Parts: sequence; C-alpha cells; structure tokens
Amino acid sequence: MSDIKPQQGNKLLTKDLQEAVQIIKGAIQRSQARSLQHVNNEVLSLYYGVGQYISENTRHHFWGTGALKVISDQLQKEMPGLTGFGETNLKNMRTFYEEWCEYVNRQPAADDLPLDETELLVQIRQPMGDEFSWAGFVP
Repeated sequence: MSDIKPQQGNKLLTKDLQEAVQIIKGAIQRSQARSLQHVNNEVLSLYYGVGQYISENTRHHFWGTGALKVISDQLQKEMPGLTGFGETNLKNMRTFYEEWCEYVNRQPAADDLPLDETELLVQIRQPMGDEFSWAGFVP
C-alpha cells in the first residue's frame, strides 16, 4: 500500500494515477508554451505588417506630420479598450519593420489565404507568423 497516497478526503491517488496526472500535466504545459509562442509570432507579424504599411505611407507617399496621431486616436474611438496602438507604438512598429525588412524572406502568396486575410495582406502586406526567421527573436 505504499503506492497509495490519500488525497482530498476519501479519494486515493495510486502511483499509476500520479503518473497519469504528471503525463497529462506535461502535455498541458507543452501545449500552453506552444500556444504562447504562436501568439507571439502572430503579434510580431502584425507589428511588422502595420510597420510596413506605416513606413510606406509616411516615408514614401502622402502622410504628413500628425497622421499617426490621427490614426491612433481613431483606432481608440472605433476599438474602445485597444492598447498598444498609440502614436509612439505605431512609430515603433514602423522602426521594427524598417530594421527587420531585409531579414524577412518572402511575402505569402495572396492565393494561399482565405479572402478576408488576402484583403488584409493587400492593404497591409502582413506576413504570416511562419514567414519570419525567428532565430533573431529568440534568446
């Protein structure tokens, strides 16, 4: 009976069940870590795509001084509670794009994506998370 441990009242946890808990716990933790990595990849992809869009329009086209403030303010009005898209962060996204654009290998093909994502890529040219060489982002 040395392989049985009392748990919460009358319930008993055998060695086999302890092992099952550890295996399932490990699977959950690995899945959580992969999910966080996926989210991070998507956030970096979004910032890169927005940065590219801003760079092209502020550096090479028609947007003048104050455009990013107007965009940021309007985003706040249309998406209450949105954080991370203030004027300074939009400038940081532009810098992020400009510093990393030479390292991004290729843009995804528009016909590889569903229609709504295709439209996003046409307007913002946001690469998918797996388009980056992530080696430079991971310690």
